[in-house]
Amino acid sequence: MNESVLNHLFLPHYLPSSVAHDHFLQNNHQYEYIILEYMKNYFNQLESTKETSKFPIFSVLISCVKHWSILQNPQTCTEGNLQSIITQLTPGSFLPLYFHAQNAAILIETEENNIRQPLVSSWQVLLPTSEITSSFVPHLSCFPVTAYRLNDRSQLSSLAHCELLVDFMRNTIEYATSYKASRQVNEIRDVPESHYVCQWWIQQFEGITIESNSNRSIQFKKKHRDQIRWSNALLPFRRSGLWMTIKVVFHIILTKRLGRIGTIIYKLLITHFLTYCLSETCSKISTDVLVHCIRKIVR
Repeated sequence: MNESVLNHLFLPHYLPSSVAHDHFLQNNHQYEYIILEYMKNYFNQLESTKETSKFPIFSVLISCVKHWSILQNPQTCTEGNLQSIITQLTPGSFLPLYFHAQNAAILIETEENNIRQPLVSSWQVLLPTSEITSSFVPHLSCFPVTAYRLNDRSQLSSLAHCELLVDFMRNTIEYATSYKASRQVNEIRDVPESHYVCQWWIQQFEGITIESNSNRSIQFKKKHRDQIRWSNALLPFRRSGLWMTIKVVFHIILTKRLGRIGTIIYKLLITHFLTYCLSETCSKISTDVLVHCIRKIVR
């Protein structure tokens, strides 16, 4: 497990050549949620110092991770838990979800001055293999994406909608396709199509409108530092989409709350978290991996 968290956070040399050899991704990403558990434990440690009470933004992040970690865990991702958490969202809260089965993420925001009409947004997380491997040009995604305002918050917590989201978590709806021997086949080795989460599910809400203020949000870009390892494997190793989603969500929250200084706080927070993860695992890893990780942090 220690090796897996370092693989995804630091991308050391000699990464696994298959999903089957990575603790987090094997068995249909069964333990990928543990990355969020590391983040939750990190915030618990910060809370114990009582320093976080001086900065209200930490309570927002802590609450976000607490709820998110419950729903990201396959064992506790149930319709009942999802309904309960959505109902309990307080003004100024954020609730993200990452769907590895759809290669997509969503973000729900309940604004402090308009809790009855939350904002929802969704985006593709990982790029198709062909885009990552066919070019040495850096691949960037722009955030935040278009946000939509719901007409009524109760739509989010309806049983039918919660069942749909839980199903999104577990079952891939649409794979990429390719042609082999003149036949169209599902390319299960590539990331799934994100269409159903990124577009279709939002259209199911009645009375949604595009949030005009989202255009005035502080824009930022995320580089896809992906590593695809493929050696006679059914499923290639790829960097965790959950880790990418965590970084995007934190960056969105911090820039929304703190403005341009939010980007600086984001970088400091991620650096501090990486240092925490390394301190938790350094006694169990080789010296060359440790040096590699330290170089990544310093950079």
